Amino acid sequence: MTDMSPSSTTVRDPLSVFHVGGLTVSGTQASAQQQLCAQFADHRGRIDLPAFGVLFDHIGGIPFHLAGTRSGALSMQARLTMSALGHVDVDDRLTCDAQLAMHDDHTGVTPVQIRTEAGQLCCIGTARNMRVGRATTDGTTETPVFDVPNCADAQGVLLPEALPPTLDGRDVVAQISARVRDAGPLTTLLNGGVDLVDDDGAIRFTATTEPWMGNVFGTMHGGVIATIVGQAFSFAGQALAPAGADYRVADMSVGFFRSPAVHGGDVIVEVTPVKTGRRVAALAARMTAHDGLLLCEGVADIHFR
Repeated sequence: MTDMSPSSTTVRDPLSVFHVGGLTVSGTQASAQQQLCAQFADHRGRIDLPAFGVLFDHIGGIPFHLAGTRSGALSMQARLTMSALGHVDVDDRLTCDAQLAMHDDHTGVTPVQIRTEAGQLCCIGTARNMRVGRATTDGTTETPVFDVPNCADAQGVLLPEALPPTLDGRDVVAQISARVRDAGPLTTLLNGGVDLVDDDGAIRFTATTEPWMGNVFGTMHGGVIATIVGQAFSFAGQALAPAGADYRVADMSVGFFRSPAVHGGDVIVEVTPVKTGRRVAALAARMTAHDGLLLCEGVADIHFR
């Protein structure tokens, strides 16, 4: 087994920002860890499925990448499919394991599992991998993964106040949109903001890109895209929640079409309800660039409790 983690780093990229590190690889298997903290909590002060996006995407792509190392071919994810299985504490330390299930010269499928520090399975899913002909920004074919960052960058980050049990979910989102209620540390990290679109629970989530969000190609990391789309799903779930009801993003699938630049432009996620029931709401999302270019589409199920 090979440890691919340098001892320290000052790099600011999706892995360091989301506290992902400790990568080890063995054959077509890869494993890494993520140290959670308040910085990745949502507007409820909870850790939900979107917080795992960078960990899931990056580690889910490594086994397929390694399988093509000899050819020098690069790869990226075409689709992520994720399911949440249980509660995760705000300060938990997660371990992500990925092993290539199949691959050919063009595509692969990699099952991914994430466990809590106590060993509880909290997320499962698959990454659909694709070979690409794009070049990296610096000519390298490897991306270093460092030691698991500590939470020094999260000092002073406070969890939002608990939601009043008498407040309807739509009113919660309206207050966040009006900036009279905290949008949550994760939304702040993403430079995000949310607006209600229709009375049926549709919302618009806008995030402003930054260079740290980039991948080796110089465009937005797929895990950051998944996190942005996932947080948009979360706000749509909140907008549909009755007063006093809890919810979570239970299942999410994101298909990537294009990766946006990360030089300060906005990406916009429009989420619309497909079917809303008492226990489950099905949602659909489209992410576009500021000029309307379609970047990705996704679907999700929200579970109410």
